[in-house]
Amino acid sequence: MNYEQAPLIYYNSELQCNLEIASAFPTEKDNLDTDQFIESLLQMEADSMDEAGIDKRCGSHTSTSPVNQESGSLVTSVDDTVHFVGFQESNGRNTFTDFLLTGAQAVEVSNWHLASNIIAGISELLLSQTEENLFSDMVFYFTQGLSYKCRDVPALALHEIVHEQNETMSHFQMLKELSPYVRFAQFTANQAILEATREENEVHILDLDIMDGIQWPPLMADLAQRNNVSLRITAIVGDPEKAALVQHTGRRLVEFAESVGQTFRFDQMTMEKEEDFDKIEGGHTLIANCMIHQLHMTDRNLLAVKNFLNGVSRLSPKLVVLVEEELLNFAKVSSVSFVEFFQEAIQHYTALSDSLQYSYGRVGFELFQKESMGLRIMDSVRSFPIGREEKMSWEESFSLLKNFKPIPMSATNVSQAKQLSGLLGKAYWVQNENSRLSLCWKSRPLTTASSWIPRHALGSRH
Repeated sequence: MNYEQAPLIYYNSELQCNLEIASAFPTEKDNLDTDQFIESLLQMEADSMDEAGIDKRCGSHTSTSPVNQESGSLVTSVDDTVHFVGFQESNGRNTFTDFLLTGAQAVEVSNWHLASNIIAGISELLLSQTEENLFSDMVFYFTQGLSYKCRDVPALALHEIVHEQNETMSHFQMLKELSPYVRFAQFTANQAILEATREENEVHILDLDIMDGIQWPPLMADLAQRNNVSLRITAIVGDPEKAALVQHTGRRLVEFAESVGQTFRFDQMTMEKEEDFDKIEGGHTLIANCMIHQLHMTDRNLLAVKNFLNGVSRLSPKLVVLVEEELLNFAKVSSVSFVEFFQEAIQHYTALSDSLQYSYGRVGFELFQKESMGLRIMDSVRSFPIGREEKMSWEESFSLLKNFKPIPMSATNVSQAKQLSGLLGKAYWVQNENSRLSLCWKSRPLTTASSWIPRHALGSRH
């Protein structure tokens, strides 16, 4: 992997650090051997943390200094160094995780000196590897994310820094066919919609970011089995530049509906503010479909999600279907610290990487990591709220559902999800807790679906 240029922060001035040579690291590294360099980095970390008053403990994480697990001493020998920078076993991973978490602690308390030293130090260690591997690439993405967080890089600038994301149809198709993520999200949402509209003759779906519309043909086929049911889909477009693509999607959906004999109408609406939803006719057949931070979808800014959820709330839909990446679900983001989130993110993306390598194989996963997942890692670290105002924005987004209540998924939906996850390996499984249905890899939930209905409708369900 070719590591790209990463601008760093040193105190309050910006340094340009090329990760290929890590020239911004403020030490006499050129005159040091590898052992001395690592010792210097560890000592700088300890001194800076003492000055800043940073606690070295983070949950169960009790030390930020790399330790030889056999001797209990700091990593100082040549053998330990090779093991440390080679990522050959779990010790190497733990050591880099320690340094990354120290960097996250520094960012959380605005210690830019320590953060920039840690970022540049990790870059040096990455470059000292004799062989590339997938975990080192992931470390690079987390390191870049910390750098962007230090500099408060906006989302638009981040997309300009990173190579343009190449979300080709073949990439999406590979994700759809070889892993359960796309089908879990779409089939679970569709089943919830079918059940909520069982007695309805008119179904109107508001879909945030319809993309190629691949979710909807199976729903059309199911609705076509009913008598005299009409379907209307309104695509909510947050980016006006995507309007032409959405129109093309609409034409394809109309053609499919005709082929199965389904009465269908397609509309689209550019969303600039929540008041735009006043143009839409509400009613008991209205369904809102909102998928957030899904692997197969372009990243969506918080403002677009807020406008959509707030606009939908004005219409009192019969059902809101929400599918979220577990790492960034609204319910828990506002209640955890940046360091806790960062530690969770490392575990989340490690599990995600393992699952995709299992599904894709190494070559396929390398392509996916470079085209999609690396950008997601960097942007999730960059965008996670730290300050009070940022936290309040996340809380407000989730509070928009305060007039709605989650309802349990049906036994049919749960069974369908379990069957789907089982098709692609025993390590995938489904967790059904607290009205949330999650697709898991081994012990970790990765993406979660939930259904929400207006609170005033609860009495009519019994």
